[in-house]
Amino acid sequence: MRSVLIVDDERIEREGIAALLQMGNYNLEILEAVNGKEALTILKEKNPEILLSDIRMPFMDGIELTRQAKIMNPDMAVVIFSGFSDFNYAKEAIRNGVLEYILKPVDPQEFKNVMDSVMSYLDKKKQNEEAMQKNQEFLGQYFLHKFIHNGKSEIMDDAMKILDVSWWNRTGRMLLLNGDDGFFENYDGDFEQMLTEELPFSFHYLNYDSDSSILCFEQNVKVDFQILAKHIFEFVEKSCGRQIYIAVSSQLEGKEAIPQGMKELESLMENRYYRTDQWIFMPDTNWENKENYELPLEMVEKMEEDIRLHDIAHLWEHYNKFMKYKEYGAGFSYIYMNFVCTNLIKSMYTQMDYPVEKYSNVIEKMFHVENIQEVAEALEETIHLFEQKLFSVKNSNRSEVEKVKSYIYAHYQEDINLEFLSAEVYLSPGYMSYIFKKETGEGLAQFIRKFRLEKAKELLCTTNKKIVQVCAETGFTNPSYFCKSFREYYGCSPDRFRKNEIQRETM
Repeated sequence: MRSVLIVDDERIEREGIAALLQMGNYNLEILEAVNGKEALTILKEKNPEILLSDIRMPFMDGIELTRQAKIMNPDMAVVIFSGFSDFNYAKEAIRNGVLEYILKPVDPQEFKNVMDSVMSYLDKKKQNEEAMQKNQEFLGQYFLHKFIHNGKSEIMDDAMKILDVSWWNRTGRMLLLNGDDGFFENYDGDFEQMLTEELPFSFHYLNYDSDSSILCFEQNVKVDFQILAKHIFEFVEKSCGRQIYIAVSSQLEGKEAIPQGMKELESLMENRYYRTDQWIFMPDTNWENKENYELPLEMVEKMEEDIRLHDIAHLWEHYNKFMKYKEYGAGFSYIYMNFVCTNLIKSMYTQMDYPVEKYSNVIEKMFHVENIQEVAEALEETIHLFEQKLFSVKNSNRSEVEKVKSYIYAHYQEDINLEFLSAEVYLSPGYMSYIFKKETGEGLAQFIRKFRLEKAKELLCTTNKKIVQVCAETGFTNPSYFCKSFREYYGCSPDRFRKNEIQRETM
């Protein structure tokens, strides 16, 4: 509810104005003051949006009151009443920011017209502020999306010219939320608002694509992020009836760490295709607190799974962690190390379809090495060979990626996702995701979204189709989500983009 302050040293005048306001059904809280001095006190305490003041009053006249009121609140709507039709008063009032000037005695119809104009002014101002705030939010998401994607410092420089993005430098943790089947595009509601109301601390939100959203928490948010991720998972499951995957980044320091944090999140999220019993993925930390055999056993199990799935990226990651354990505390024995590495080497040769006699000499050699370092070197050498063998079919991988891209180009208007496309080229979703990103530099969902938006841009430039038609013809199912995605990607709404293009062509 808005509030209005009536200032007049005549009680009957104040009551008359209050009565006219009530008759107009403006739904206003009505405040009163007998002079300018008392009005200033009320203005400081209540900060009303509307000031209705007489000009001639003791202690402080209406012109001076207006001047001081505008200093306190430049957006305040001020209407001046006066029994003097002196034009100089009107000019002085206008110079001090008065919106309207009414002569006494007040004509009820004139008063109604003025108040209607004032309310319309305030409504329009509020709409403009909301639109500006929304535009700032979209611009912020536009720049953040670009920064996360390529990490160039010039993007932050450009953003800082028009926005306050200082929080980028204070980012402490990032969470990647991933759903299936266009969860964020098809969600019936405001997902960001839903989370904002649920979580007891603030975060910065970015919808990354139809399946993914990112939450950025500043360094002053002190919380166990594994517990937080579990809470978000359970909350979304209860509120939306859907299960989502959540990856949590390591602690970040400075804006430069944001793109790297995203890479870590995407790497963690790839585990969803391999660790089908998990919904939350955390970075491996606290090496010092692991028991002697706890960490190596954990890493060995992961490496065995990586070899089975031909997941080179994670194989190297888990190998490095396995070897890094030697730097902490009590090590493990040469016998144990030899046994583990020999089995891993055998698994890789088996996956490469090498006949036993072709790698038996390698296994035989493992029984004659003299120290842990030599065992580690033999394992690393075999991983390199395994990687070369897998990527000797790189042309085949590229062929599969090109097939997927061609399918997207031809069927972008349809409902397509990773699982469907993987089946089309007879690959597992995890491996398809891995080789697609390695070949194109971006995830499949981001690639599809980008191509659809580029097609939308083309339609906006070359046709007069309505926005809702453009949305439907480019594979988006939700017009609101389409407009939001377009603004995040191009920095302006589809409608504004089209108008800008028309203006350019006519210049």
